[in-house]
Amino acid sequence: MSKYSHALSWLLCLAILPAPIGSARATMFVIDGNEVLAEVDRRADVFSDQHYRATMEIERAGEVTKTLSFTSTMKGLDKQYIEFTAPGDIEGMKVLMLDASTLYLYSREFNKVRKVAAHAVKQGFMGSEFTFEDMTQIKLSPAFVAELGPREGTRTTLLLTPKPGTDPSYARLEVTIDSTQGGVIRIRYFDASGTAVREQKREDWVQIEGHPFPTRVVMNNLKTGNQTTIRLSDIAVNQGVDDSVFSRRQMLRE
Repeated sequence: MSKYSHALSWLLCLAILPAPIGSARATMFVIDGNEVLAEVDRRADVFSDQHYRATMEIERAGEVTKTLSFTSTMKGLDKQYIEFTAPGDIEGMKVLMLDASTLYLYSREFNKVRKVAAHAVKQGFMGSEFTFEDMTQIKLSPAFVAELGPREGTRTTLLLTPKPGTDPSYARLEVTIDSTQGGVIRIRYFDASGTAVREQKREDWVQIEGHPFPTRVVMNNLKTGNQTTIRLSDIAVNQGVDDSVFSRRQMLRE
């Protein structure tokens, strides 16, 4: 078991470019955008499981209006179990994600587990600028087709559009990969009119067992100017987490 402080982002496990643009090893990946995106997804799945603590700061009009604290346990990139520890009004609330379309919420007040409706997946998560969709859509290649966009220095942009039969919230994504950081540093989300409406930034990169990860993830609402910042700490990886953690029965346990 390896433990780290101030490491690894939860949604963010998303992206690691194979090698600096222009290197012999990277050449095979930059020929086709879909190959790059597939490699980004593959390298995101570097740990069998992970556990961490996190804070989520919700800002309105430039001021932090609420700070939430939670712990999260993940197995691969599909299963995630979250328990909120602060503030008091949400302490004990739990979220279980089994895949991109199967999510459950537990409220201590009602002592009940309920499934999150499909339409609610695209809504804000706990009043933040993140959505349930952001939390479950860690891998992008299953839902998007990628084309290579502009390249400038160590940065490469992928232009993503939805695959037929999928129903993502946005008509287009622009994903910027920086080979000096080792992964995705920015995602911009565009609506059907071509307007950028959200922007995610990944910052404060560190190395964990030889893998680069951001320790700070910021989601900006480009329409309102509001933003939410997630910071992680106390990471433990590859602990052999049992599947029983990811169950409705576990959510009912105190």
